[in-house]
This record gives sequence, C-alpha cells and structure tokens, in this order.
Amino acid sequence: MMQNGHFINSLDPDSKEILRTKYPVFSENEYKRRIALLSDTISDLNLDKVVIYEAIGSGSAVQYFTGWHTTQEALVDIVSGKKINLYVEHYNHLPMAEKLINNQTNLIWGERNLSQKIFPNMIHNLSSNSRIGIIGRLPYSYVEKLNEKNIQVIDIFSYYNKMRSIKSAEEVSWMKIAAALTDEGINNLVNNLEPGLSEHEMSQITQSGYLRHGGHKIINFFGITDMDKPDNCVPYQYTSNKTITKDDIITTEISSHFWNYPGQVLRSIGFKKLNPLYSELHSVGDEVFKNIFEILKDGTSIDEIHNISSKIEDGSFSIWDDLIHGYGGGYLDPVIGTKSRPASHYDNFVFKENMLVVIQPNVITNDHKAGIQTGELVHIQKDKAVRMHSFTQGYIQL
Repeated sequence: MMQNGHFINSLDPDSKEILRTKYPVFSENEYKRRIALLSDTISDLNLDKVVIYEAIGSGSAVQYFTGWHTTQEALVDIVSGKKINLYVEHYNHLPMAEKLINNQTNLIWGERNLSQKIFPNMIHNLSSNSRIGIIGRLPYSYVEKLNEKNIQVIDIFSYYNKMRSIKSAEEVSWMKIAAALTDEGINNLVNNLEPGLSEHEMSQITQSGYLRHGGHKIINFFGITDMDKPDNCVPYQYTSNKTITKDDIITTEISSHFWNYPGQVLRSIGFKKLNPLYSELHSVGDEVFKNIFEILKDGTSIDEIHNISSKIEDGSFSIWDDLIHGYGGGYLDPVIGTKSRPASHYDNFVFKENMLVVIQPNVITNDHKAGIQTGELVHIQKDKAVRMHSFTQGYIQL
C-alpha cells in the first residue's frame, strides 16, 4: 500500500490549488448556472417562490444554491430575478457563513424565530391559491401557516434531485478531491490493520487518513466475520467494540467528503487467502463491476445493467446493498438493485453524461451469512465511464 498523502499528492495542479484554499467556494458563474436551473423549474411549475428548509446538517440544497452548509437551522427564500434570502439560525454562525455564501445571496440572522416571525413574513404578501415550491422537510408549524392562507404547496425535491444528478466540471473537480481523500482513508486503514483492533479503532484509523488533508467523514461502515464460519453479509452502519482476528474477513464502505462533495470506495480485506466460497463471491462481484463499468456511458439503459447483474443470480447468489446509485448531493437516482433484490423502478431511464454513480456489487449468499464488498464511485462520460478513485481494486489480502 501507499504512504499517507500519496493520493492527495497525485491530484492534478488545479485540484491541489482548490485543496490549498482556506475556504473553497465555487465560481459565481457556477452558482448562476444552478439558480438558472431552479428558475426554469419555477417558470415551468408556475411557482411564486421556492422555500428551502434544512436543519441539523441534513440536506444539501441550501449549500447548492447559497454556498452555506446548514448547521442548526436554515431557511431560504428564492424568487426568480431577485437575490436569494438566506436566514441562518445561530448568530455566531454568521461570520462563517459570510465566508462561504455567493454574491447572489443576502445573509440574514434568523433571530431564533424562523417559524413564528421569519417564515410568516416570507409569505405575508402571497394571496390565496399562490404556489410555493418546497425543498426539504418543512416542519408542520410552517405547513399550518401555509394552510391558513390557502397557499398551494408543491414538493419540488424530485426536480432538485435531477439538477444534482448531472454534475458540472467544477463539481466533478471537487469530487475528485473527495475521492483522493477517501482513498487516503482506506489506504490508512489497510496500512495499519491488525488482529486485535476494534471497530471503533478501525474508524479512527480510517478518519486519521483523510482528516489531516481536509476530508471529513460521511460513512465508515464495517462488517467483520470469520471467513470459515461467516455470520455477516453486509457492513454495519455503526461501529462496536468487536475486535478482529486473523481469520476474519472485513467488508468496508468508506466515504470522505470535501465540503460535502463525496467519494466512495467499497472493499473486502483479510489476512489470508480467500476460501472457495468467498473466492466465488468475490469473483462474481468483480466480474459484475468490471462488466457494468465497461458499458456505462451516456445512453446506457437499466435493462443493460440487469442483463449483466443476472450473473449474480446465475451463481445462486443475491445482493443486500443496492447495486448502483447516483452520488454527490445526496443518494441520487438511479437506485438499482437486481431481479432477486429490486430497488426503485424507472420507466425508460438511461444514464447521462456527467452523472457520478457508485457501482457496488455486494454479492451475498442466499442465507445472508456471507458477503463481499467491491466497487467505487465512477464518472459517466459520453462514450465511457472513468474511475474517480486510484486505490487498489479487488480483494485486499494483508
């Protein structure tokens, strides 16, 4: 494995310059592009305005349109042709927000009174049967005020999701950095993994690989089981004090983010050669990943993906985790399973240029006792897909 810093140092000069920036921001033209997409939605749906509500770090739309990543609470008021009004709840968060917001946004203190003062003022001039587009989980106290004025609420989250599905060149560059940070994380884990470590320590080791370079944790999922007596087929979302042994196989799902733009790698790691069962599971997973990666391009259909993933069922196996999902700004469409473990349904869906998706064949036995992880984030281009990550593919034997 590589020394810490290898993947960051291998970034292109432009990405390194972004990484060196104290508080990186997107260009004003990038924000104008995003706001124009939303203005088209406002026009198409005949909306009077769009309101975005986020709290406790959930959601990504506030940052997408204003540059500010929600901490406690944030409320955004968007009317076509006018500057965006961003209301931030905590007064002591305003200095940080000032460094991150774009020139299209007015920053305003929420006065710790978003629901009872700020929001009523936002809708005061709207008449009965006005139409508001909502992004985010608007609390019921807000909905009550809309109902009192007989304002029609339109959930436009699906429109927002479509905006996020296609990445700009600037967004791809931030996700390249995130991919390198994620590679640093799993590389640090592999370099320091030894029997006797707990899952808590594994998470600490993984994070220390990217924290020093400016990355932050999204997920460190681990699944640990004895390779010859397995009882785990998919990584768990929370770590425990369980310790690893020389006979274990560890499945991982690692994501670090760069200012909320993520990478993701999925690998299986162990201290010995794969036994026949795990060798077959991994062989199927690696083949499915390779074959999907080779056909992914602008215009690839879900039917083409299912034709390849049928290899999993042909071997009397299945999956637990989703096979493919969009990434970057949320867990995005398309979310695809297999015939034996379906996920979302899409009519006539095709992949498009500049989508970023995670291919992750989590091939498992049908009794759910054994499984592997393999895969990573990839960038779909017009005629091919390209890797975002550089970390070693396949089973990692220490």
